[in-house]
Amino acid sequence: MIEEKLLEPTPEGIDTAAECILDGGVVVAPSDTNLALTLDPWNEDAIERAFRIKNREPTDPLTMFIRDPDDWDVWGTIDQPERVDALVEAFWPGPLNVIVEKTDEVPDRVVAGGDTVAIGCLGNPVWRDLSAAVDMPLCMTSANLTGQADDQLVDLELAMNQVGDRVDYLLEGSAQETTQSSTIVDLTGDEPSVPRLGDVTVGELNEVVDIFPTSSV
Repeated sequence: MIEEKLLEPTPEGIDTAAECILDGGVVVAPSDTNLALTLDPWNEDAIERAFRIKNREPTDPLTMFIRDPDDWDVWGTIDQPERVDALVEAFWPGPLNVIVEKTDEVPDRVVAGGDTVAIGCLGNPVWRDLSAAVDMPLCMTSANLTGQADDQLVDLELAMNQVGDRVDYLLEGSAQETTQSSTIVDLTGDEPSVPRLGDVTVGELNEVVDIFPTSSV
């Protein structure tokens, strides 16, 4: 029964989810937007399993989520780090992911062998407790079958229906003050761009670092 996999966001439930992830499991956990498959970035078997759960080709990179905003430069690097520092100060924790060049600390499998990494820092209190319990970054990807939850946030009912029988646990906890999705900014090209627009608008980004052309969306 899928209901037996549900974990309440209590200290006991969070510890159970954390232990599962550290043992190589895949858990559905809350984020600032979608409920998401959550796993250990250093466990390649868990990464491959997450792709199988979603019926997704295992060729795409995953996003790394960190708990402390100031730690972004452990995992990413950029010629003008003050740009990321400004965005981090303004929007983290929150629904903004930043693409930068990866450091050697990032597992190659997470970025599918590429040179860049997407980094996020979430504000959801359940996720933050889970992150503290595992005491390391986490990889996450939305808890739905590929192509079957377009233009909607993945809530607990959808996650249970689409992937509940394929994961180890589902940790309850709703999204926090978000309505769409995380905004993604790419700072690795010749011109900064916004590959995906979510709750953080281009106008809000440019109030902090005036570098994003509106045509980039």
